[in-house]
Amino acid sequence: MTSLVPVPLALALLGAALNVIAVRSRATQRVISIVTLTAITAVSVVLLVEVERNGTLVARGGDWSASVGIAYVADHLSASLLVVATAVLAIVLVYTIGQHAKDEASPWYHPAYMALAGGIANAFLAGDLFNLFVAFELMLMASYVLMTLHGTDAQIRSGTTYVVLNVIESMLLLLGVGLLFAATGTVNMAELSQRTGDLPDGVRLGLNLLLLIAFGLKAAVFPLFFWLPDSYPAAPGPVTAVFAGLLTKIGVYAIIRSETVLFPGGNGTLLIVIGCLTMIVGVLGAIAQADMKRILSFHIVSQIGYMVAGIGIGTSAALAATIFFVIHQIPIKTSLFLV
Repeated sequence: MTSLVPVPLALALLGAALNVIAVRSRATQRVISIVTLTAITAVSVVLLVEVERNGTLVARGGDWSASVGIAYVADHLSASLLVVATAVLAIVLVYTIGQHAKDEASPWYHPAYMALAGGIANAFLAGDLFNLFVAFELMLMASYVLMTLHGTDAQIRSGTTYVVLNVIESMLLLLGVGLLFAATGTVNMAELSQRTGDLPDGVRLGLNLLLLIAFGLKAAVFPLFFWLPDSYPAAPGPVTAVFAGLLTKIGVYAIIRSETVLFPGGNGTLLIVIGCLTMIVGVLGAIAQADMKRILSFHIVSQIGYMVAGIGIGTSAALAATIFFVIHQIPIKTSLFLV
């Protein structure tokens, strides 16, 4: 069953390629996208069942050593989130087609949507930090296309802000990955969990904070949240729903991995403070808005604060509550934006 772990990513990329070939037929693109997302969801459910029965599944690309090779890992956390995420992607696609949404009229909507699905699947299943970086880049490229499909001035302006800040996030993440590899000789998360504890305290703290800033930008935590309320409302409706439900949660997922696997117990107090400030700023920002999309966008920020505070508390109960809230927020926030 380990060979199934990379399949969701492979199916999504295959769907994107087929949609590019079928760019002149929207009906064909719809069939390809629905079949692909249905298959990805089914594979994700099988992975979750196998993880429940047999424990963590690991797949590696080629004969490279674990330190530098591409690794895909499915455990209870990643498999559960993958099932929820792919199901939501499929439901939003059906909604988009059924509502004759304007963004779906573009011939490039379906290829970009499948590429986004691939990036999301890769982010949840990545077993090494460089593969996680690749997943973020794939999501960034697909997100920009989806955000600017209509080419309006507001979309281009918001999309440019979104891309610039995400490029900064990518640079910080790539820098962190390179420095971690220089310090430990590996980018594999399982190996990093065993080696970061041997680093000098200052080096470990610096690397931890670098990754926290990169993932914090993706998750939109205080004070790195300012891009979200301007970017998400400018995107088409169903696209905004996917962004709201999934993309920031991937940042939270990366923080969970970083703070529990790579640097356990390192920044609990800092995360609690950041989480509380994120809660407060998000709610105050929502109060000041009159547009429903902007209200909900600020509420995304606030609810990310609860998740980050849970990670900072760090107990089993707090982490369980955080994971439950993440799984809850993906379909609920998506549904609110669709409404």
